[in-house]
Amino acid sequence: MTEWGVAEFCSFFESVWGHAPFAWQADLARQVLAAAEGQEATWPEAIALPTASGKTACMDVAVFVLAARAGQLASGRPLRAPRRIFFVVDRRVIVDEAFERAQALAAALAQAREGIVRAVADRLRQLAGSELPLAVQALRGGQPRSDDWAATPLQPTVIASTVDQVGSRLLFRAYGPWSGMWPVHAGLVGNDALILLDEAHCALPMLQTLRAVRRYRTWAEQALDVPFEVAVLSATPPQEAVDVFQDTSSQRRDPSHPLGRRQLASKPAHLQVADKAKGRNSAHRRTAMATALAEEALKVASNWAADGHPPPAVVVFCNRVDTARQVCALLRKDATTVHLLTGRMRPIDKDDVVTAALAPLASRHASTRRLEAPTFVVATQTLEVGADLDFDLLVTECASLDALRQRFGRLNRSGRPIAARAVIVAAAHDTDGVSEDPVYGTAIRETWAWLQQQSQSRQGGPVDFGIAALEQVLPSGDALKAMNAPSVNAPVMLPAHLDTLVQTAPVPEPSPDVALFLRGPRSGPADVQVCWRADLSSANVEDWIDVLLRCPPSAPECLAVPFTQARRWLDNLAAPAGADVEGQPESEEDAGSETRKPRSAPSAPPRRALRWRGRDASEFVETADKLRPGDLLVLPAEAGGFDELGTLGPSPVADWGDRAHAAMRRDAVLRLHPALVAQWPGGAARQSLDELLGTDASVWEEDPAVFATVLREALSAWAPALEGERWRWLRVLVEQARSLKRLERVMVRHRCGGWIIELPRSVPAGSRHGAQAAAAFFGDEDDAASSGHFRSLLVEPQGDGHSHLGGVGVLAQHYAQQCGLPPELVAVLRQAGDGHDLGKADPRFQAWLRNGSPWLSGPLLAKSAELPQGQQENRAARKRAGYPEGGRHELLSVRLLESCSQTLPANADLRDLMLHLVESHHGHCRPLAPVVQDHEPIDVALHVEGLSLRANSETGLERLDAGPADRFWRLTRRHGWWGLAWLECLLRLADHRRSEWEQQQHNRKEAT
Repeated sequence: MTEWGVAEFCSFFESVWGHAPFAWQADLARQVLAAAEGQEATWPEAIALPTASGKTACMDVAVFVLAARAGQLASGRPLRAPRRIFFVVDRRVIVDEAFERAQALAAALAQAREGIVRAVADRLRQLAGSELPLAVQALRGGQPRSDDWAATPLQPTVIASTVDQVGSRLLFRAYGPWSGMWPVHAGLVGNDALILLDEAHCALPMLQTLRAVRRYRTWAEQALDVPFEVAVLSATPPQEAVDVFQDTSSQRRDPSHPLGRRQLASKPAHLQVADKAKGRNSAHRRTAMATALAEEALKVASNWAADGHPPPAVVVFCNRVDTARQVCALLRKDATTVHLLTGRMRPIDKDDVVTAALAPLASRHASTRRLEAPTFVVATQTLEVGADLDFDLLVTECASLDALRQRFGRLNRSGRPIAARAVIVAAAHDTDGVSEDPVYGTAIRETWAWLQQQSQSRQGGPVDFGIAALEQVLPSGDALKAMNAPSVNAPVMLPAHLDTLVQTAPVPEPSPDVALFLRGPRSGPADVQVCWRADLSSANVEDWIDVLLRCPPSAPECLAVPFTQARRWLDNLAAPAGADVEGQPESEEDAGSETRKPRSAPSAPPRRALRWRGRDASEFVETADKLRPGDLLVLPAEAGGFDELGTLGPSPVADWGDRAHAAMRRDAVLRLHPALVAQWPGGAARQSLDELLGTDASVWEEDPAVFATVLREALSAWAPALEGERWRWLRVLVEQARSLKRLERVMVRHRCGGWIIELPRSVPAGSRHGAQAAAAFFGDEDDAASSGHFRSLLVEPQGDGHSHLGGVGVLAQHYAQQCGLPPELVAVLRQAGDGHDLGKADPRFQAWLRNGSPWLSGPLLAKSAELPQGQQENRAARKRAGYPEGGRHELLSVRLLESCSQTLPANADLRDLMLHLVESHHGHCRPLAPVVQDHEPIDVALHVEGLSLRANSETGLERLDAGPADRFWRLTRRHGWWGLAWLECLLRLADHRRSEWEQQQHNRKEAT
């Protein structure tokens, strides 16, 4: 491949964005390109840039360098440029500049037809092995918007994320996913990854932990040569950083240059004290502060208009969610356009509301926008980082100096020639010399005192928060540190901690709390994820689980709720919302005596929620003491809590389950339950459907085809009424359902009333192994989830790779080769893929796949559409087949492989690795195998490619001396904590993607 340098980068940058890169961006590309050619570390430890410097362009550099060095693998050298690029911030982010930039970059690459952009895209496609050059994902607020970021190890990907999400995954305790997927996520984050940590002075514990991980990755007898890099983006990089990149150009002080205009722009801020915001009652203080902030916002807007300016965009920053809610309510009494933005929004609501509301306020539109009326945006810390918005006026509650500097980055962000204005309002309570803020500590008091000194030096005039002006007067050392938000050190991470964390199945007790390594000793528990469903009208937990198995909770419908707030809400206590900073502990102020009063009578029934953990581990949670950090709770819509737990808007749609499911997966469902359909539009056009949902189930049972015809007519009458962008997804599903010729074949009775239509959707032509659009992620926590949906052969006599085993083996080999593994490890991955599911040859498992019928015969199956997915039906089918409850086919696979030495590598270390990969490919055996009670064990025999394999179904692998535990620890020492997870990840993702491909082939056949 032709070698590329900084000249090609500049051409690439200008072709994508329509202007040349800043000098520092070109300089950084030059430095990283040179390092990526041969050095072990390609990125500087720290990149020292102030706000509004365009530092999200670091992603452009990383993507270009990856393409430039794509030829290293072909020449037999390790690929030094990471495929996965994480842009990490320390906030619950609503408007994500990094994510939006990455999306625009990915779109430019996908659409390029010529020139350097097409050349970069082609090299990325070669690395990915797919038609998609660059994938982009948001991993925010508890769960990813899509799991495509974890679909394949080969796909170049940019992931916009947070400290909690990246850190928990890196440390084998991912917030959100089932624990069996923890090693996969750890393998993806801890290997072939670049982590760009934005404003790391706010996330010192995370930085310290990342450095420890980078060091510990080399602690292995045979460490894998896979890149893992960390770079800090901050105006104030850590003092211990040795390799610091800085902007040495003159552009930042050139008033004719865009970068200079941004940093030289004046941002005068007047100081005000909210005299009534004092006293011991925190609720009273917040009300007084909200009143003061609203009054100042209206005043600055009025003065702006009096000076003859057009209607302004005004941002009001609050330190607490409850304060922001009150400010919004007050402003709506006097202003017509007011938007409330907090981190307590479901991703779907954010997309619906924020995208439309904030589009005119983006920096790229600032010089040309013409607002019809003053537009107020009331926000929390969520807009401090990652928001490329440009406001004319700013009013903010006083905070630490570093937080204020971030907030002022949204005022005249593009450096327009306007007289931008701001007001900083301090609560009398925070300036009394005694109080300590639960988020900012004493930094508010120190910052306010310094601001007053600066104002006094200007004879009571405003303080200029322009970037260049502020840099000239900032103190240094301890004086500056005292004004910044308090930061604590992470505990020292020891090998003993990692030995405990890598044990994911079962998770040992006690186990380290990873929050300590991400947030420090003062951190709070991980957020709880909450989603609402309108169709859970039964009191039976099995009914809930059955419905949720058909439409599982998906990230776009989930709300991140602080753990302590969720506990109070479950206990019927008032649940005030504090700051929008992840991992904040509960403070005395946020949980004061006035919030401990029950919000309803003591006799009120407890609120019921379902802790969702899949088919067999989900359970009701009715008291707060049963709640666990990181839980995913499903609430019935009738339980409410929309305003207390989140910011869902004035008329929220409680249940977005079908929409989120369609966005996350290749298949789709349409739940037709009376309570759910009632929240959808349609009016009179929906009358026929409403009447049909009220009919007795016997009407369906008498003649499903006739009933389906009537339902099709009702859907046809309803579809035209589904207007507007917000309901486009629903119209698509309704149109697809009514167009099916055999609609009754994809209909199942809803356990709580009505029907569920399961709609197959084909993947776009040209995609390969997933990573394009939403992925159909095959659950591997239980055999019912991993073995159903469609028919797939386990083995074929020809051994040509068309069976499930052969297909997984080929794909695992491909992944290993493209990730630069040595030949002996590539061969082991191929062998493990070829044998991973051999245990499904158990005749009882085959009968289970055939709906529990032991009399039906045929070729050995890996998957079957006849395997019921409903909980009760599946359990009944398993009992009819005689397959043991909790049986694990992968354990039998190990015993079958051990029965024939020709199936195993001759080398003992490689044999250990192959057996471990097989026994752990559903997340178990890290380090212990699950206990399975097989009361009527049988001998299982099969012939594969001329070899005879035989083993008893009672494997005994749960014994401590049986092998899995010893293998796990030997391999952990050999390949390292993250190295072994990486090898497991390659096989498991090959299994998932092969299953996805088989599902797509099935869907295409069904469609034709």
